[in-house]
Amino acid sequence: MARVDEIDVADPSAFDEFHDVYLRSSGRPFDAPWLPAEKRVNLTDDAYAAKVAVIGRDDAGAPVAAGWCVMPLSDNTRFAFVEVFVPPEHRRRGHGTRLLDRLLAMARSHGRTTAFSMPAWAVEAEGDAGRWFAEAHGFELDILDAVRELALPATLPPLRLAPGYTLGTWRGACPDELVDEYAELRRMLTSEAPSGEAGLEDEHWDAERVRKDEADLVRVGRTMQVVVARAAGGGLAGHTQLAFAGDGVDVYQWDTLVRREHRGHGLGLALKIRAMQASADLLEGRRRVTTFNAASNRHMIAVNEKLGFRQTAWTGEYVRAI
Repeated sequence: MARVDEIDVADPSAFDEFHDVYLRSSGRPFDAPWLPAEKRVNLTDDAYAAKVAVIGRDDAGAPVAAGWCVMPLSDNTRFAFVEVFVPPEHRRRGHGTRLLDRLLAMARSHGRTTAFSMPAWAVEAEGDAGRWFAEAHGFELDILDAVRELALPATLPPLRLAPGYTLGTWRGACPDELVDEYAELRRMLTSEAPSGEAGLEDEHWDAERVRKDEADLVRVGRTMQVVVARAAGGGLAGHTQLAFAGDGVDVYQWDTLVRREHRGHGLGLALKIRAMQASADLLEGRRRVTTFNAASNRHMIAVNEKLGFRQTAWTGEYVRAI
């Protein structure tokens, strides 16, 4: 590789070239790549993270690798989340190594001490190029996540809601009277779900970040179906999210969380069934719903399997010192 260039994601031609390398590197059938509008917003600096996108070129100036580095500013400030992509025809020539070295140098200059990356591979395989690359470059597996998908259309089990709870739904903006509580649910996810030894902290979430996240969804054309469970006293006991990209056939089950004191009442399953019911119009023409869970999260995996989800892949949460 002759050089590595940092790109301006707001520059349409530079970003299109970057995203083309990303697409040509993303051949896995179990997880659709980010759409251009989504990835551009994901890689735009904001109050919560500094973000860098880079592209590697060969001696002729042709793009042969790409990658990014995301460095949180309000939490997890020792981490740099890095990904490297090399199209199959350009692999095993050192391009990925040089690109990774550049990203790690950037992270080090920002005071980061731990790199975090998430290669994925098919459930029937021992790994793929991403896993072998990470391990060859000093990354160690911290925790294993299972990727599952639900084929659509799906037949759902009946919705049963424990006494004392009610369900509410919305698309678009969270109701003003719930936004502070909802932000707290978003904040709790990391510490309430199974995690490894890397030391990831809860992300910073407040009402302002919820509104920023909602604005980003509008910018990228993604619709979020949210369902919340309310306890008898009116407080939020849990929530779930179904994310619909503006284009394509894929749906993603994103965050699902039930507060610890409300577990054991079947709320996780009820939330997910209600989300599917509430988004029936959005599910028309879609092919699958994909979700990720820690492989050790037996309770949520059991919930997903009751809905008909079947495992298709693994994702490894890999870390290394910078």
